[in-house]
Parts: sequence; structure tokens; C-alpha cells
Amino acid sequence: MTPLGKDPLLLVHARQIQPATGPVDPRRLAAAGLSAVLPGLGQALNRRPQLAALFGLPSLGLVLALIVLLQLQSPARLVAWIVAPEVLGALLTLNLLVLAWRLLAVGQAFLDTRRPGPTGRLGMIGIVLILVVVAIPHLLVYRYGTILGDTFIRVFAAEGLDDGSGGSGPVPGPGQRINVLLVGVDAKRDRTATLTDTMMVASLDPVGRSVSLLSVPRDLVNVPLGNGDRFGPKLNSLLGYADRHPDNFPQGGVRALEDAIGTLLEIPIHYYARLDFRGFMTMVDAVGGVDVTVARGFEDPGYDGFGFDSRGWSITEGEHHLDGANALAFARSRKAAGESDFTRAARQQQILAAMRDQVSQAGSLLFELPALLDATADTVRSDVPVDQLPELAAILDEVGRDAMVSAVIRHPLVRSVSTRYGASLEPDVEAIRSMAAALFPEPGTPPKGWTPPA
Repeated sequence: MTPLGKDPLLLVHARQIQPATGPVDPRRLAAAGLSAVLPGLGQALNRRPQLAALFGLPSLGLVLALIVLLQLQSPARLVAWIVAPEVLGALLTLNLLVLAWRLLAVGQAFLDTRRPGPTGRLGMIGIVLILVVVAIPHLLVYRYGTILGDTFIRVFAAEGLDDGSGGSGPVPGPGQRINVLLVGVDAKRDRTATLTDTMMVASLDPVGRSVSLLSVPRDLVNVPLGNGDRFGPKLNSLLGYADRHPDNFPQGGVRALEDAIGTLLEIPIHYYARLDFRGFMTMVDAVGGVDVTVARGFEDPGYDGFGFDSRGWSITEGEHHLDGANALAFARSRKAAGESDFTRAARQQQILAAMRDQVSQAGSLLFELPALLDATADTVRSDVPVDQLPELAAILDEVGRDAMVSAVIRHPLVRSVSTRYGASLEPDVEAIRSMAAALFPEPGTPPKGWTPPA
């Protein structure tokens, strides 16, 4: 009699009922991996044509729609469109639905191999890794998307503004220039009033795809307000003064400043963006610093040392990579030999252009985006409508360095005078308006810069 363990028939039967786990795991993982790349591919490998079509056709449609969208719109316009609250909310919901769809496709492909046998250790480890790889991009998109949504609500939502900008201004029509007042606020703790240390008008031409920049001196006095009156003190005090006198300036300090500068230049100021010093430093650091070329080095022993441990600041001629504190010092120093408010204004424009270059570099914000957005939300206030962002972003994306024209209001457009407010600048209003007409021409007309006569 043959022992039970030696019976050939029983051995054959045992082999038939033994689970075939060896070849099943690799095939299941292959099917799951293919469906992770594109839902439906794993089902096709498993010879499930109906399921392949069910999972694959919607996925292909979504991919094709994305490709068409990328071909029709610039990346900057797409990003700006995406951050619109209603669009962003819909896309975040779609992102979660796509994640669920992909996970379902991966799971179905993994379990449906038409082969018997349980999943072994290799299969369990492999499917967990595949699911994690599928989920991570969608979770990152959701994280970045919620940060973006929160940022734009805090920066652009009118109810979040706390700077007295209750009044609305003119709205640009289709194809018209979009004029934005950029304000850098000197609101350090030792200040008893808010002073606009930097005032710059950025005008975007949507037809000619150009940008004009004009720096307005902070020491201007007797600036027309648009209602027939003039503001006697220095222009940099208007914002704070108007906020403290709501009976005379019911629309608030920012709108009062916009109206005054718009009247001086004879252009409408549509929107504003306001940033304080600490926020500026944080933003520069968040993008990894900026690169500038210093034409002439200088030393300013009187610099207040904001962002440093001691007073004074200097820089040498040549190429420099500046972090936030040094970029701020480069933009603010004005008491070095040979330097003034006018040369400082030109340096501020240089920093602004360097920031644009840094941000537009491919991949430069990939890892610093959360820090930049957090800095922006905490320190920037603006009334630019979110639905205007696609147009603004598209223009900035398409504008080259040669299409950015800048100027500074300086002598002989102003003359130095001594007033009760200290050393001041009296504007030649007609001369300034003539210069502004060339710098901010009709849309489609190339702007002309202005340089002071030798």
C-alpha cells in the first residue's frame, strides 16, 4: 500500500487546489499600476473591454480637455482663472472626484484578474504603495488649492480690508489701460501715523502688451485732489490724514490717495495694492531673493536698520543676490552721498522688475509657494477684482523687459522748496501731465519714457 504522502494521484489533486499566489501578485500589480497611470488601462490588461471603456473614456476626455486648455491659454492666465473663488471651489471638488475615480479603477483592476488565489505579501505591499502614489498629487493639489482660496479671500475680499478703502473708483472698460497704485507703507511701531513711503503707478496696456511704471515722490506738496482743492502737506501723509478725517474724505485714505495721484497725472487710478515693509521682506525671502545689478555702489550710515541688528547699510557696484532685508534696504536707502529720493525710486522699480523675473522663472515657486502665499495674505491688501486677474496675469506673463517703460517724477518736473513740513517738492502740474501723457498713451501705442535733461 502506498503511503498517503506518496500517492501520485493525491499529489496531483493537492497541486490543483493549492492557491497560485506566485504569478497572481505581479499581474494584479501590473493591472493596478496601469490604471493608476490612466484608468481603464488595467481593465484592458485584464481583458475587460466594457470596464476599460467605462473607466477609460471619461479619463481620456478629461486629459484631452486639459491639453486643449493648455494650448489655448497661457499658464499665467490659467493660474489666474483657477484662483477665482467659484472656479477654484469647483476644481477642488473635481480633484476629489478624480481621486475617487482613480482609486476605484486601481482597486477594481487589482482585484479583477480572472485568476484564482489570494493576494500575497508582495501584492499587499505593492497595492498600498500604488494607492499612496495615486493619492499624494491630489492631496497636494487640495492643500495648495485651499491655501490659494484662503489667500485670495484675505487679500482681495472687500470685507477683509482694514485700511479705510471704502470708496470704489473708476472701472476700466474693455481694451482700456488698467492703472494700479502700488503703495509701500511705513507703519513701523515707532510711527504715530501711517506714511506711504513708496508710491508707484503701474499701468498695463492690454492691447500693446506693455507696462508703464511711474514713481511719485513722497515729498510732493500742494497736490490737486480732484475737487478743486489741494493737499498742502506732503503727499505721503494723505492716506493717514484722510483716514483720520472721514468727514472730509468719506471714501477713505486709499481712495483719497488714488484720486489725488490720478488728478495729478490726469489718468484714472482703478485699483491699488498696499504692502508694508515686513511683508515685503517676507515675500522676497519666499521667492529665494532677487538679483540686481548695482551701477554705482553707496554707503548709507543713516539707514534705520529695519530688518538688521544695527543702523547703516552699504552695497558695492556689480551683481548682487539680495534677501528680503537687503532688498528692502536697497529700495529704501536715500541718504548716501549722491543718492536721493529720485535715485531711490529708480531702485524701487529695479527691485520690482527683479521680483517679476524671479517669480516668472520656471519652477522657482515650487517649494516656496506656501510661504509666499502666507506672506501675501498677511501683509498685502488690494481691491483688484478677482475676475480681472486673468487679464492682468496674461499681460505680465507676455510682457518682456523691453516692453516695460519706467520714469520718475523729478527735477525739472518738480522744484525743491522749504515749507512748514520741511524740505518739500513743488510739482509743475502741467509738465508732469505732459510726461504722463507720453508714458500712459492710448492702448496699443508704445509708451515713451522720460529722462531729466542733462
